[in-house]
Amino acid sequence: MLYAGRALFVRDDAAPPRWRLAEATSHRPAITVARAAPASRGRYAGREPREWQHEALAAWIANGRRGVVQAVTGTGKTTVGILAAAAAVDAGERVLVLVPGTELLQQWYDVIRRDLPALRVGRLGCGHRDSLSNHHIVVAVVNSAAVDPVLPGGLSGLIVADEVHRYGAPFFAQALDDAFTARLGLTATYTREDDLLERNLVPYFGPVVAGCSYLRGLADGILAPFRVGFVGTDFTAAERQRHDQCESRMKSFRNRLTFEHGCPPEPFGEFMSAVNRLAQGGGHAATRDARGYLQAFSRRRQLLAECERKYRLLAEVAPAVATVGRGLVFGESKACAEQSAEVLTDRGVPTMSMTSDLSQAERRKRLTAFKDGRVTMLAAPRILDEGIDVPEADLGIIMAASRSKRQMIQRMGRVIRPKSDGRPAAFVVVYVRGTAEDPSNGAHEDFRAELTEVAQEIKYFSRIRYAAELLEWLQPPQPLAA
Repeated sequence: MLYAGRALFVRDDAAPPRWRLAEATSHRPAITVARAAPASRGRYAGREPREWQHEALAAWIANGRRGVVQAVTGTGKTTVGILAAAAAVDAGERVLVLVPGTELLQQWYDVIRRDLPALRVGRLGCGHRDSLSNHHIVVAVVNSAAVDPVLPGGLSGLIVADEVHRYGAPFFAQALDDAFTARLGLTATYTREDDLLERNLVPYFGPVVAGCSYLRGLADGILAPFRVGFVGTDFTAAERQRHDQCESRMKSFRNRLTFEHGCPPEPFGEFMSAVNRLAQGGGHAATRDARGYLQAFSRRRQLLAECERKYRLLAEVAPAVATVGRGLVFGESKACAEQSAEVLTDRGVPTMSMTSDLSQAERRKRLTAFKDGRVTMLAAPRILDEGIDVPEADLGIIMAASRSKRQMIQRMGRVIRPKSDGRPAAFVVVYVRGTAEDPSNGAHEDFRAELTEVAQEIKYFSRIRYAAELLEWLQPPQPLAA
């Protein structure tokens, strides 16, 4: 209602925004300012920017051209970066676009060349060595940009960091050159589980200045309405025994790591960073305990990801999966992705796995098969979480639930893009009861809290009939009879 009634309500640029009646201020709404400062329309040949993109660009400019734009996956944060880049080039600046990997390198390069056809665009990394000395814009993999300075002396520039939350690590942070005085971060979630956001990213980029939340995306028709189902299953007796052994070992090692070796107990991300440092060597007892904890942690994660009854559940709901159009299965490992694909294919649902060991050509081939309907499901570990431009999907199934709110939001963003017929998307989280995945043990607390105000429905399935209930829940609604 607030976004739809801009003649009555005005918001500021805080995150989240604060609203007031328009009569209470003499200032005009932010959108008026936003439309006064777009990039050169002569250079930009892309789609007409959305309202929130105009507002985000204006908020970033008003903040001295520094800050982070946080927008739900699928709402178009890339366009904000391209508009900012075009305006920077108009002002005589050079632009560096940082990306975390090969897939995004090519995607950004292709989109910039399409939307800014008059500019010289280069690439750095993955065999490319283009330079800002003779290109207006260079798209660079962060690993390559971190090695040597990219901006030639005497030039001013803008840095656009896609998936900015990834660059808090010390090596990646070396790519954040102080020579770039204009700085724009783009992300779906400006959070990390360690302290490196506050240590390296906030001092460089600043805070979130604008964005597009679920509520805004739904109100503007950018995102599809969606339902979320949490489905619990159980370990076999042998799996439970192995899991509990891992839990016991983790607890013992964690106590020693915190009380004897000085690892911070909270937050978990900082604890894991300290453990990983100790595991590199340098102290006999501390290194042994750190490696023991990481080994037990990895084994527990594998047990949760490859729980036998998760695959049995996937097989039972395959008939419903076959009726919902295209879908994605998110796993934790290559083995999980491949087994999920095999289970669904054996039950008549054409499915392919997407793993990092496939060549780029093979990945494109499988994405094309998914897009044109020859394959209706893709099963992948983390490769689909961010970066890859995935065609529209109707269903997401998480076989290995992450404790990371950011990862869960990114995964959900893959399936909540608007559908041509207006139907809602469905998102299914499969977890093992009585483990770190179980919502009753506090799992996904932040993620579930965010869902409460935006999801059409959040359903927890019963222990006795969950397979039958889920099968019915996944069936698409039938059209009303004439």
